Amino acid sequence: MKRKHISLISLLLLLVLLLAACGEEAPAEHDVFDAYLASKGEEIILYHGEQTVEKNIFGKVKSWTWEFTEDGSAVRGTNVILVDDPAKDMDGNILYDRILLNDTEYFISPDAHASYFEGSVLETEKYVRTSVTIYQKPDEARIAGFARKGSRLEVIGFDGLKEDGTVEMYNVKYEDTEGWVFSKYLVDTQEDADAVYNVDGCADSHADDFLEDLELYGGDPKKLDFYPYEKPKFEGNDFCEDVRAMYLSVACSYDIDWYISIAKNYGVNALVIDIRDDVVGFDADVVREMSPFSYAWLYYGADTYGEMIQKAKDAGLYVIGRIVCFKNPWYATDHPEDCYRDYYGELIPSAFDRDVWYYNVQLAIEAVRNFGFNEIQFDYVRFDETSWYKCDAGDFDFGNNVYGEDKCEAVQNFLFYATDMVHREGAYVSMDCFGEPANGYVCSYGQHWAAMSNIVDAISAMPYTDHFSHDYPALWEYPYYTIKEWGDGAAIQQKTIPTPAVVRTWITAYSVPYFYAEEDKIYYSAEEVSDQAQALWDAGLTGGFMAWNIACDPYRYDNISWAWAKDYAHSDGTIYRPWY
Repeated sequence: MKRKHISLISLLLLLVLLLAACGEEAPAEHDVFDAYLASKGEEIILYHGEQTVEKNIFGKVKSWTWEFTEDGSAVRGTNVILVDDPAKDMDGNILYDRILLNDTEYFISPDAHASYFEGSVLETEKYVRTSVTIYQKPDEARIAGFARKGSRLEVIGFDGLKEDGTVEMYNVKYEDTEGWVFSKYLVDTQEDADAVYNVDGCADSHADDFLEDLELYGGDPKKLDFYPYEKPKFEGNDFCEDVRAMYLSVACSYDIDWYISIAKNYGVNALVIDIRDDVVGFDADVVREMSPFSYAWLYYGADTYGEMIQKAKDAGLYVIGRIVCFKNPWYATDHPEDCYRDYYGELIPSAFDRDVWYYNVQLAIEAVRNFGFNEIQFDYVRFDETSWYKCDAGDFDFGNNVYGEDKCEAVQNFLFYATDMVHREGAYVSMDCFGEPANGYVCSYGQHWAAMSNIVDAISAMPYTDHFSHDYPALWEYPYYTIKEWGDGAAIQQKTIPTPAVVRTWITAYSVPYFYAEEDKIYYSAEEVSDQAQALWDAGLTGGFMAWNIACDPYRYDNISWAWAKDYAHSDGTIYRPWY
C-alpha cells in the first residue's frame, strides 16, 4: 500500500509539470510582408497596443484584452512591414493589424493597408467642386473632356501622391469620357461640390451685375468660381513683385543687345518678349502640328530665338513670354471649324474651343521648356470686342460651345487650364485684360476682373489713357488722374476675392490719342509715363508697370528712361521718388 500511495503522488506531480509546461507558450515566428498604408483620406492613424493576459493556476492563458491608444499618424502610400500576427479578440476576430514602420511596432485598422502601391488610394468616387478639365494623359496638356461643378466622377486610378498623402491627379470616368483630373478641384460629397464658396461674401459681391438697364451678354457671374487658388513659389525662379518692363515684339527682339543696354542703364528689370502675336517666334512642334500656315511664316529658328532669351536672362532681367491667344488669323485659316465670325465677318478662334486652348498652352509649355521663360503672359484671353454688337443683332454663335459655358465661364476655365499646365513647368502666369473689367461687371467679351485675378499670378490690365473716351474732356491730357481713377476701381475689385493676383499694369508709352493724325497727337514723355506709374502706386496697385509701345521704339524707351529710374527730376526741377 505504501508503494501505491507514493506512485499516485508521483503521477500527480508529473501531471502538474505537464500542465505547467503546456501553459508556457514558446516564442512564435511570424511571416512578414511588404505593404502600403491605404485610406480614403490622406492620413492613417497609428496605434500603440497593450495586451493584458489572464492565466489559470497552471500558467495557461485563460483570457486576454487589448487596449489601444493613438500613437501618431502616417500618410497613405507609405511602405511598411506587415507582420502576420494581428491583434485578435477571444473569438479570433481581428481587431488591428500589426506593422513595423521604421523598426517601430504599430497597429492599424485591418483595411488600412494594401499589398501594392496602387492600392493605397481607396476612394471610388469624387465630386467636382470647381469645374475641371479632363486630360487625356496625366503628363500632357491634351484635353479629353470637361466636367462641370457638381458632377460625380468615378475614380479608377491615380497618378502620384504628394508628401502629405494627397493625390496629384485622379484617373476618372465621367459619362463617355475617361481621363485625368487634378484632385485639388474635387471633394468627397455632393453637398460640398454643390456649395458655393462665399467666405466674406466674395460670391455675393459678384452675384448680380449693377448694369440693370444694359444687357452685355458676357454671362452670369453666379456661375463663376471664387475658391482660393494658391499662388506658387518656384525654387530658382523668384516671382517679380515689382516689374518695370519694356515690351519687345518678335521682330524687335532681334536687336536684343540694344534693349538690354537701355534696361541696364535705366532701372528696367524685366522684358516682355513676344512668343506669338501674328507671327510665332520659334519653330515650335505644336505649330508644325496644328497650324501649317503659321509654321510657314516663322520668324526664327529655335537656336536664334533661344540665344536672344538667354542674353536677357544672363543680363539679370526677368523675362516674360507673351502669347496672343484668341486672335489668330493664321490659325483661323488652318482651322475655320474652331472659329466663329465676329460682327464684321472676320474669323476668330473661339475661347470655347478646346483645340484652340491646347494650341496656345502647348506653345507656352514648349517656350518654357526650351528657353526658360520666368513667366508666360496670355493676351487676348477673351472673345472679340464686337461681341456686344454681334449678340445685340441676334447672333449668339461663338463657335463650338460643346459644354454650354457662358463666355465668362470659358475665359475663367481657360485660365484654370493654362495656369495649371504652365505652373507644372515651373513658370508663373499672367494675363492681359481690358481696363473695363475693373468696373466689376462681366464684360460682353467674357472678362470679369475678380474671376481672373483669383487664378493667375499677375493681372495686367490695359487702361491706355486714350481708350477711355474719343471726345472731350480729353482724358489722355491728364494721365495721372485718369489712371488714378481707374486704379481705385481695380483696387476695390482686388479686395473682393481671397487670392488676388499681383496687379501689374500696361501703361501708355506712345503718342496719344491713337485715332488722331500724327501731327495732332500728344507726345508722351517720361513725365506722362511716370505720372501713370505714380497713379497706380497711389491707388495701391504696387506690382509695377509695363510700357506699351507697339513699335518697341528704342528711342522712345530711351526718352522715357528716367520714368524707370529710382530717383529723377521733374521738368520743374523737383526730385520725384515714385513707387519706392
